[in-house]
Amino acid sequence: MQISEPAEYVILGLLQTRSMHGYEMFQLIENGILGQIIHLEMSQMYAFLKKLERLHYIEAELSMQGTRPPRKIFHLTTMGQTIFHAWVAQPEEKPRDIRIFFLLKLYFMQQSASTEQIAHLLQQQIQACQNFLIHLQAQEYATHLEQTDDATFFGQVVLNSRIHQTRALLTWLDELQSAIAQSRQE
Repeated sequence: MQISEPAEYVILGLLQTRSMHGYEMFQLIENGILGQIIHLEMSQMYAFLKKLERLHYIEAELSMQGTRPPRKIFHLTTMGQTIFHAWVAQPEEKPRDIRIFFLLKLYFMQQSASTEQIAHLLQQQIQACQNFLIHLQAQEYATHLEQTDDATFFGQVVLNSRIHQTRALLTWLDELQSAIAQSRQE
């Protein structure tokens, strides 16, 4: 069992700053910019918290609240911190993961990382997208050598779509890189 959902990384990232209870994290996600990147139900939040506890990435302490039931206050473990830092520093392999995972990485990096670290991640992400584009273009070249039937035609349509999406991502990443470089000069 490993982390598989973006919200699980968000929980680790939120606990980087301070300990908090599940509902507080849910509210930060729901009412902030993170809610525009991921969708999370309250029931999912508690399931993810239990999973992260089983993985020993987070721990909980009970906080007494007078006559109300005790509240679990979660904090990040050393292992959770290691997992989070390793994840946030790695570029995404597939362009489809940039829309969620890469944006989450940028969100958390802008809170605690230097602009040099952000620029480094961005450069790695651009390189990963360029490598993926080369891979797709090689596939495109190979399909042009094949005989065309309906299935092959649709395969080319899908491949062409992926190539255009990757090019658009590269354009966006280049613009982001320029904006970050400009902000470093100011």
